[in-house]
Amino acid sequence: MKWIIIGMVSLLLTIVDYRIGIESVKLVYGYAVYQLLTTMPFNVVYLCLIFLIELLIINSFLKLRRIFTIFRHKDKSPM
Repeated sequence: MKWIIIGMVSLLLTIVDYRIGIESVKLVYGYAVYQLLTTMPFNVVYLCLIFLIELLIINSFLKLRRIFTIFRHKDKSPM
């Protein structure tokens, strides 16, 4: 269940980052590079790359959260 939620959040962030990336390529590099980027092979590679990066970032945040909860020691001594 955890991986399904992580995958869905990663997919949502991928869609947002994809649109931002495509629009910024059009503004920075021009319409010719934009047309090349929107062809199917580049689209598939670009989407897969963004999805994997988002998945790794979310997974790293979860691991960091787990590490920080180890250091947050609660004293349970009866005083």
